[in-house]
Amino acid sequence: MRDPVTKELHRADVLVGSGTPRATVLELQHSSISEDERNAREAFYRREHRMFWLVHIHSESSFLGTYFSMSLDFGSRVVNLDGKDFAIMCWMGPNKQFIEKWKRAAAHVFFNAGPYIFYLAGPAVASRLGGPLKRGEFALCALTRDEFLRAVRWEDSASS
Repeated sequence: MRDPVTKELHRADVLVGSGTPRATVLELQHSSISEDERNAREAFYRREHRMFWLVHIHSESSFLGTYFSMSLDFGSRVVNLDGKDFAIMCWMGPNKQFIEKWKRAAAHVFFNAGPYIFYLAGPAVASRLGGPLKRGEFALCALTRDEFLRAVRWEDSASS
């Protein structure tokens, strides 16, 4: 897709329903991305599409994977919201920029860590959980594969 203003070419990782009111983009993010680039992609894709991120958290042998797994705490501060349990936890890595960048996303963000998928509470959901969350705090909801697919499924009008 070409941006009519900047003429920049955009290639979505997954695009379904193009040209329909339910057009959906799923960006599969495996490498590091700047906040500016994330914002630019969201601004472009969200003009005419529903948009989701699926961020791959590398293995536990990577720094990101290690900090992510050290941060997981599904027992201390759990808030039920609309029938889903969100755990509020603190980022354990020395640099909180990774989690802060994704917390500020305009599109819905999911993390894929090994066989698990987690939904990250963005600003709107965080406020409903009693937020805004402090720097380094974040809230996750563990999802099954089927729950993730239902959340991003473009045919399902209830999944916006």
